[in-house]
Amino acid sequence: MKLLAFFLIALFVHGPLSPLLPTAFEATLLYYAKLYPAWVLALVGTAGASIAEAVNYRLIDWAAELPKLAGLRRSRAVSWSIDAFLRAPFWTTVVVIFSPIPDSAVRILAPLGRYSLTKFLAAIALGRFPRLLLIAGFGLLVSVPAWLLVSSSVALVALTVLRPRVGRIMARLRVAVAGVVF
Repeated sequence: MKLLAFFLIALFVHGPLSPLLPTAFEATLLYYAKLYPAWVLALVGTAGASIAEAVNYRLIDWAAELPKLAGLRRSRAVSWSIDAFLRAPFWTTVVVIFSPIPDSAVRILAPLGRYSLTKFLAAIALGRFPRLLLIAGFGLLVSVPAWLLVSSSVALVALTVLRPRVGRIMARLRVAVAGVVF
């Protein structure tokens, strides 16, 4: 039952809301590393993440066809990015997914560039499995308290969600202070 919960968490945090959940899965993986072998977690996590990426691919492909967004693909910057990605899409995806680099760019560029979904998911799996294996292995070697995993994840999600609001509040505060000073 706990392994099913882990799979569902992998599915959720790698889905469309993933930009709002930057490190939620890593903390979950470190917690589960105490319960299951690292290779099992890497396999289940890769499966859940891959299914989520297939959904993301289809959603981005659908959204890119909407009249309000269709012209975006033809913009100079997006067109250049797609061309650059398509020079080595498989290995670019593998490296980005394996590394700590945010993966939103490859998630968007693959469907925009009409890169094969099958090849994209293979690259996702090839990059994700060893990454999850390493993190789970680390979780076996270093015991991180559950309270620290939860509190750090909540803090990072809060920062991600609240950062734009804090920026607007700070800008208003600077304008107010500038108005008082002058």
